[in-house]
Amino acid sequence: MDLVDLVAVATASLTLPITFLAAWWARRSGRQSADATVVSGVNQAHGSVAAARVQTRGELALRQQAALADASAAFLQASDALARTVEQLPDVVPEERSVQLAAHGMAVETALGPLELLAQPKLLRHAEALRKYCRTLEGLALDRAVLHSAVRALEAGWCPLNAEICDNDHHSAAFVAWQFLMEWPDREDEERWTDRGLLEYCLQESLCMTESEIAGVLAVVDRVPAAWSRMLGGLVRDPLLERFTALRAPFIEAARSAQPLVPPAESDGSRAWPSAAVGVATPMAASEPSVPA
Repeated sequence: MDLVDLVAVATASLTLPITFLAAWWARRSGRQSADATVVSGVNQAHGSVAAARVQTRGELALRQQAALADASAAFLQASDALARTVEQLPDVVPEERSVQLAAHGMAVETALGPLELLAQPKLLRHAEALRKYCRTLEGLALDRAVLHSAVRALEAGWCPLNAEICDNDHHSAAFVAWQFLMEWPDREDEERWTDRGLLEYCLQESLCMTESEIAGVLAVVDRVPAAWSRMLGGLVRDPLLERFTALRAPFIEAARSAQPLVPPAESDGSRAWPSAAVGVATPMAASEPSVPA
C-alpha cells in the first residue's frame, strides 16, 4: 500500500468523527442560542410586568391624591358657604334664617366624611378644627343675625343730621336703643334689670322694627349670650369671621401640601392623567371661595 492509499484510508476514518463533532457543536450552539432567547424573553417579560406595576401604583397614588384634592375642595366650599350664610343672615327674613343655616351646616358635616377616609392626620386635624368652628358659627348665627339686624335698623332710624342733639322722639329712641345694645354685655346684672324696660320702650318708640322683631331682640337681651361682643363686632372688625379665616388658612396650606402631584381639573370636572407616573408635578387646582370680611 502506497502513501496515497494510506492518506485515503486515514481521511475516510476521520470523516465520520468530524461530521459527528460538527453536528454536535451545531446542536449545542442552537440550544445555547435558544436558551439565551428564552432567558432574554423572560427577563423582558419580567421587566414589562415590573414597569406596569410601577406605573399602576403611580397612577393609583395620583388618583387617590386627586380624590383627596376633590374632597378638600368640597369641604372648603361647604365651609365657605356656611360662613357667607352667617354673614348674610341678618338680611334674610327671620322666618327663613334657620332653614338656610341648617342646610349649610349639614353640608359641612357631609363634606367632612370623605376627608376622614382619605386625609392624613395633619390635614384631618385642620379639617376637624375648621368643622368645629363651623358648628360654633352655626350655633351663634341666629342670635348674631337678630343683633345685627336690630343695630342696622336702629342706625337707619337715627336723625339724618345729629343724633345726639335731635329732639325727634323716634330718632332719639332709636339712638338710645342702639347705645343699649352696644353696651349691654358690659353692664352689671342690676343695671340690665333696671334698664330692660327702658330698652323695650325705646325699641318700640323708634318705630324701626316690627313687634315680632322686637320680641326676638328682647329674647336675646334676656339671655345675654356670653359671645355677645363677638357676635356684634365693631364698626370694622367681625371677630367671628376673623377667627374662621384664621382657621381656614392652615387647612388650605395642609391640603395643598398633601397633594403635590394632582393634575389640574378640566372644566367638566375630569382630570388629564399622564401616561406615566414618573416626573409629574402639577400643582393642586383646588378652588378657594373667598369669605367676605
